[in-house]
Amino acid sequence: MKLSPQLLFPSTVPFHRLGLLAAILSLAPVVSEGAAAARLTINSGSGSLETSSTNTGGSFQLENLSTSGEKILSAKIDLSTAILPDVVFDPAGTAGDPDGKEFQLDSFSGTGTPTHAFESPHDGIGSADGYDVLRVDFGAGVSFGAGKTMTFSSDIDPTSVKGAPPPGPDHAASVSGLEVIGATVTVTFDNGTTRVVRMGGVTGSSNSNKMSQGVLSASNLATPTIAVTGKTSPFTVNSYPTVRVTGPAGATVRLWVVHTELHIIGSGYDVEPYETNKAVAYGFNTATIGAGGFVDVVATLAHADAPEGIKVLSAVLVDGSGDRSSCSNILTIDYDPGGSGSSDTEAPGVPGNFAVNSATAASVTLGWSASTDNVAVAGYRVYRGATEIGTTQQTTFTDTGRSPSTLYTYQVKAYDAAGNHSGAASLSVTTPADTVAPTRPGSLNANTGNGTVQLTWNASTDEVGVTGYRIRRNGNPTPIATVGALTYADAGLSNGTAYTYDVRAIDAAGNESTAATITATPTLSPSALLRVNVGSNASYVDPQGNTWAADYGSNTGYTDTNTAIITGTDKPALYQKRRIDRDSAPELTYGLAVPNGDYRVVLHFVEVVPSVSFVGGRVFDITAEGALAVDDFDIFARVGANTALAVEVPVTVTDGQLNIGFLHGTNNPVLSGIEVFTKPTVVVAPTFEEWLAQHGLAGQTAGDSDGGGANNLAEYELQLDPNDPADDLAFRVRCEASGGGIVVHLPGLKPLGNYYLHRSGGLSNLADSANRVVTFTRAQIEAMTPQQRAEQSVSLTPAGGRGFCQVFFEPVGE
Repeated sequence: MKLSPQLLFPSTVPFHRLGLLAAILSLAPVVSEGAAAARLTINSGSGSLETSSTNTGGSFQLENLSTSGEKILSAKIDLSTAILPDVVFDPAGTAGDPDGKEFQLDSFSGTGTPTHAFESPHDGIGSADGYDVLRVDFGAGVSFGAGKTMTFSSDIDPTSVKGAPPPGPDHAASVSGLEVIGATVTVTFDNGTTRVVRMGGVTGSSNSNKMSQGVLSASNLATPTIAVTGKTSPFTVNSYPTVRVTGPAGATVRLWVVHTELHIIGSGYDVEPYETNKAVAYGFNTATIGAGGFVDVVATLAHADAPEGIKVLSAVLVDGSGDRSSCSNILTIDYDPGGSGSSDTEAPGVPGNFAVNSATAASVTLGWSASTDNVAVAGYRVYRGATEIGTTQQTTFTDTGRSPSTLYTYQVKAYDAAGNHSGAASLSVTTPADTVAPTRPGSLNANTGNGTVQLTWNASTDEVGVTGYRIRRNGNPTPIATVGALTYADAGLSNGTAYTYDVRAIDAAGNESTAATITATPTLSPSALLRVNVGSNASYVDPQGNTWAADYGSNTGYTDTNTAIITGTDKPALYQKRRIDRDSAPELTYGLAVPNGDYRVVLHFVEVVPSVSFVGGRVFDITAEGALAVDDFDIFARVGANTALAVEVPVTVTDGQLNIGFLHGTNNPVLSGIEVFTKPTVVVAPTFEEWLAQHGLAGQTAGDSDGGGANNLAEYELQLDPNDPADDLAFRVRCEASGGGIVVHLPGLKPLGNYYLHRSGGLSNLADSANRVVTFTRAQIEAMTPQQRAEQSVSLTPAGGRGFCQVFFEPVGE
């Protein structure tokens, strides 16, 4: 790797020294007539090519050039295809130098406020190594019509300078618009049109031109391709290569050459062969594509200030009317005039002993013996089928994201610095069936209400993928529900009755995790002792008529409002403002004066920030009275984005003040509302013996004391009056004729035991089990909805003559 300045200019264009001008060039090629059209220009503002940065306000300019009134719905910028490798959006200041900058809307001539999201984490996990993609949306309430313009700014850094003080070594963390040539831009319009372009260079008079531009139009010219015969990018040469540009005959092409350097501290971060992080100059050749559909251009790879090093080539077609093409593919060339360069034409040997080291249902790990080369092996390219899936300098490679029981074919080829490639070593492997269960759901929580229990939990993981969650109640092996979300509401329950739930994750193969369990008791709660409209200086009256007091009791933090459409609640306004803890001490705490006692504290949350709307994007702890109440709380992991989440925390107060704390983990804690309820006194149901004594039936454990039909034990379980035969009428069946048959309507079923429907031609043997025609077990009743329990009926065919039906109840414990 050459660390000297790396400059490339064709001889037909004057050489441009750095920093000759500080003026910003405003170049706007005319777009031909078309319907849906747009233009993105990235011009990093003041400073030289070396020092300018997309941090500067207005660096990104998106214009709607549509001619038939089309509106832009979304725009996406993908840096993974840019000429400099490993340049990323760095909103948190964690991927490059610490001077990160979120998306900042600098101007917008449309109406409403666009939203944004950073996507495709560079490390595949989170914000630590930045993001490859920035998406801007113009959704409900936003209009980006024809003739309108938006400007914005956001930080872009190379990951190779990760952790370096700003602005990076030799301003390497100051990324200009020119240094993102090749980035892919996608714009979607409201007529269904989607256009895609790669940013290309824009000609100017000096290196103060720090621009790249992409025009998205139906009149775009065809995209050219560039290649050096016998070479695969990246490669090394010791003489000027001939670059073949392929495109439509007669088209004018500009072949761009950008001269780059690598500036790092120590060995840098995740630096690979041919990696650079800074453009120091540029130039271009103009040529005409011949009748054969190509033109050969000799690229001059030397300059007085940069006699050698990494050169990055690209091409754009242009015409006299101002139309242009998308940027071509990129060639990366290490110009080493004193080295072996292109004189090395000998390919490395084929990798040996190519084999599968291990395979799971979701991944394949490959291994091979090192190849040899007359100079040196630079690395290995790995292919799945005909698609290259990665490069490595090691002799192992793991392919993830595979499917179980699937046949895959792999190849590996060695390559050297000159771009020579070996023959392929090949193999096939079938991944095993998926027999590994997902992990257990985490942080299972239950919020109780009037006859309801709301369960929430954290997502499980699986080597292939979690497909859903099964919820069981009271040990019943039959699930009451299978859901894909991280929440479930169970309704129609009896207040004061304890219910035990278990939640298990499942995958596509039917593997089931171990259970996360919790017991909850639905309760008709008294009115809240207090409610706090967190993040607002005004009170709020919810749809139920409850008043939430203006925010009070906090020790720190700042407030924030949003216009997101909040789902999962009947009071979205509560969640459209929040208090956010600062990342400096002290930690956010609410102190609320309450009498000593036991309380149910319900905390309300929502995740509305796109840049942290992923699992692990925002994680914090919740404490109650100084003790950990909820560990590693992740709003998005539980319910996703823009969805209300209520979490119940039991608290005992002994000092006259309720203290709820929020401790930093990843990003800042947030909160939207607080409710505090007094815990009601738990009424313990009497035992059967106590119940008998209360009704004057001590010792009468058997028989039917009131002659109403159900025996004493059944009446105890069904909460009937054992001294009132009329009370048993609620347990009678009702029959009616229907279509030549009989429909028997059962009494309301309760999940306390088994129900048996008997039918006989006479009364004397009606109770015999031989006359049992239908059975409803406790497990079946528990799996029913409240409406099904209340409206259960059985259709019977006529048996001829007179018939009798009776329902019997048998208590069954859990």
